Amino acid sequence: MNKRFEILAPAGDFENLKAAVFAGADAVYLGVQSFNARASAANFDYETLEEAVKFCHARNVNVNVTLNTILYDTELERFAETVKNVARCGVDAVILQDLAAAEIAKTIAPQLPRHGSTQMAVHTLEGALQLKEMGYTRVILARELSFEQIKYITENCGIETEVFIHGALCVCLSGQCYASTFLGGRSGNRGRCAGTCRLPFSARGDMDDNHLSLKDLCGLDMIRQLKDIGVKCVKIEGRLRTPEYVAGAVDACRKAVNGESYDKQMLRDTFSRSGFTNNYLEDKFSKDIFGMRTKEDSRRTKEVLPQLRQLYRREGQYVPVKFVFKMGENQSVLAISDGKNEFSQTINEAVQDSQGDFAKSLDNALSKLGGTPFYADKIDAQLLQGKYLPLSFVNDARRNLTEQLLAARSTANEYETNSFEFVQNKASDKQPQLIARFENEQQLPYKYIDKFSYIILPIEFYAEESLDRYKEKVVLELPRDMFGGTEKLKKQIEDAKKNGYDKFCVQNIGHIPLVKGSTQFSSFTLNVSNSISAQKYRELGVEFITLSPEITLDNIRRINHNIKTIVYAYGHVPLMLTKSCPLSNVKNCSECDGTGTLTDRKGLKMPVICHGKAKGYREIFNAVPLYMGDKQDDINADYLSLNFTVERQQEVEKIIEKFVKGLAFGKDFTRGLYYKGSI
Repeated sequence: MNKRFEILAPAGDFENLKAAVFAGADAVYLGVQSFNARASAANFDYETLEEAVKFCHARNVNVNVTLNTILYDTELERFAETVKNVARCGVDAVILQDLAAAEIAKTIAPQLPRHGSTQMAVHTLEGALQLKEMGYTRVILARELSFEQIKYITENCGIETEVFIHGALCVCLSGQCYASTFLGGRSGNRGRCAGTCRLPFSARGDMDDNHLSLKDLCGLDMIRQLKDIGVKCVKIEGRLRTPEYVAGAVDACRKAVNGESYDKQMLRDTFSRSGFTNNYLEDKFSKDIFGMRTKEDSRRTKEVLPQLRQLYRREGQYVPVKFVFKMGENQSVLAISDGKNEFSQTINEAVQDSQGDFAKSLDNALSKLGGTPFYADKIDAQLLQGKYLPLSFVNDARRNLTEQLLAARSTANEYETNSFEFVQNKASDKQPQLIARFENEQQLPYKYIDKFSYIILPIEFYAEESLDRYKEKVVLELPRDMFGGTEKLKKQIEDAKKNGYDKFCVQNIGHIPLVKGSTQFSSFTLNVSNSISAQKYRELGVEFITLSPEITLDNIRRINHNIKTIVYAYGHVPLMLTKSCPLSNVKNCSECDGTGTLTDRKGLKMPVICHGKAKGYREIFNAVPLYMGDKQDDINADYLSLNFTVERQQEVEKIIEKFVKGLAFGKDFTRGLYYKGSI
């Protein structure tokens, strides 16, 4: 395993890739034409991908390919072909979100390293350990983690950790944002994010505030600390940015790693949203994390572009080589080596008498490696006393040898590939039963509970005495956010089991080990959208699987008939899961009852619920509920889930009555993507 610490740079196209490499990146990440989370980037076809791999490998730079979108059953065979092509191009790793993608990649190219995408929202040690058990070699941690949390995971997980160090911050935990999907039909989990969070929202009637737009991250001052605790890789965000941005960020990161000063103002001028933030890494929670791109920011960027271009105008020299020169009376030999490859050239030229310092002149000649990725790390010279060789012959030999070495290093080591056998599942018609999920115990409609096979409640409400006679129905939901709170959750699970509760709803892959051996349900937040992913979660112990709301009814029918499927059939869909509080610009925690609303440009009011005040997390819900009560016959699933969040008990009862009777909703609502799908 490569032990070096990596600066990982984005490469939206070949120009950006060269800018990253010339500026000193140790690795780049890029996408191919499909299945990557930046579909609007130029990306690479397979011919240019192989060219990129050869270019990078010649310069000691790794290439990681992003294949990190969720998949539908209709795409799985095409995805398998993509994996084969990527493996044949000799890349160094693939970055994956969907468990189906991981299973296909593992089978087709078992030697190709797999990295768990930040889209998997791994933010606990348990999540990282689960990925290790599944054969991932690296976990890309959630951006919301503090330094101490990163340290704890890195020191105990047993696989490589990758941490975002610079670039844009999503207000929502990666992989948990459905705002672009439900507000614009463009799925972030499918690489089509419309940047909804950058639009203006009102928290108190004005539309001048941007309560969901965060400043860019800049954690460069903590790079050396991250390196010291064992983090393998620091990552720069920005596959949609310019080559100037990429080069500027890489150059600053390299200087920070080396303990050198870097131009912070130039880095800010390169791109910022009215400055930078480091709140998450420093475990701070304040409203100064919010920011927008201004006209002044854009003006400064235009002014600094010429300086930034100088950073990648010429090839950076980051590959050490050794020269050996042996002088003879009529024949001399020059050799070059990078430790793996070695080439030599005979110089058939008689030496001449010299009164000068030929050793120094030789060193200068062999060190002239500009325009190549090499620098002379060591020069061994065996000279004849008082003799010299015209340097023009040395220079010619040096140029020939560096060309040969560069060609030899330009390799793309193709992985052996296997076929993936797809099992065609015969869909069976299912007669759905009902499940209900409640935000709190005050919503519980006791006269209707018998209509539900199961009821799901947040785990903090398990001790409600009125639930005792419904224990067999109760499923305890684990919190979506466990930043630093795993020990508390373990105690809650232990207490719940002692009190006779043994059904749990997991919402993150890191939950699964915590309730191993118990009956497990999943929330839609696992983003299960195909048969293979559902089966893999089933093998991990999740028996009842809620499918992604980003799936169509047609794709729901394709899920393996042996999987117990749950479909989100009513509820205000949580559009975002945030650590930053979008209400903090208008009130502080002491003034807040834990609820609020955000109003978009169309006047739609989106409920906000806070879990745990400053150190907790917030959920932002769709303004209108999803409703399928009058379309139940269209859904081929085992269970339909009614999800109650902001509704009071009286409204809950009315909705249940409508749903059970199959009545139309009668006011503003959405069918989500079940009929039309997303792009």
